[in-house]
Order: sequence, then structure tokens, then C-alpha cells
Amino acid sequence: MWHALLVKRHKISTHPEIPVPEVETPEPFTTHLKRVAAFGLVLLGVLSVLGGLVPPVVGPTPVEGIEVTRPLWMFWWFFPMEEWFGVASIAYVIAGVFGLILLVPLLDRSPKRRWRERKLALGAAVVLLLALAAITVQVWIANPKGH
Repeated sequence: MWHALLVKRHKISTHPEIPVPEVETPEPFTTHLKRVAAFGLVLLGVLSVLGGLVPPVVGPTPVEGIEVTRPLWMFWWFFPMEEWFGVASIAYVIAGVFGLILLVPLLDRSPKRRWRERKLALGAAVVLLLALAAITVQVWIANPKGH
């Protein structure tokens, strides 16, 4: 929703690799919404078919009498936050990370279109991804026990 509002407010921009025409004719917002809805429906269809054909695999096979609660690997980056700052910090950390991601278009107002030329946004993304990767690797190496 936020993305759609920003696209509407700032007009639809073309692909950075395509040269900008002399006079850029903006498309109606409904054209963009139709395109997004079409891609969304295709994605939903593909995921529905995969969900029906491929059995879900969520963690190892449980053993009766032993309970190990541990998040999947994609969530390991916020697992140490609970140990360091308490359970409530998980919500704050996740909200902070996604808040930073939402702020990038508002903070980086560079007129340059190519991502290689947008040093601030690229630097922020690299720092955030390296921090998340470092925490994930630390959890993998330390292999904390479940709760």
C-alpha cells in the first residue's frame, strides 16, 4: 500500500536502463495498478500450485517428549535480540529494520536513476545486509539451544 501511494505521489518512473525520452508522458495510475494486480495474480497462482504439489517442510521431524523451539534460518537474525534485550525487543528490532527500509526512498532524494550512482541508498543497504548476515552466521556458529 505504501509503495502504491509513493508511486502515485511521485509519478511512475521508467526503468533506469531505458533512456529518458525528451517528453515523458505519464501513464494513468490505474494502468500501473492493473499491471501490479496481474503480476500478483500470476504469483498467487504459481504459489498455489506449488503449495498443492510440494509438501511443506518445516524443520526436522519431531521427537516425542523433546521440544525444541527454534526459528527457521531466515529468522535467525533476530533470534539473538531476545537473548540480548528480552522478548519485547524482537518486535522493536523488526519494526526498526522495516522502518529503515521504508525511509530509504524518503531520505535518498538523489535525482540519479542508476543504483550504482546512488551511494547513500546502496551504502545503507550493504550495511544492513552485512549486519543481518553477520548475526545470522553468528547464530549458525554458536548454535543456540531452543527454548
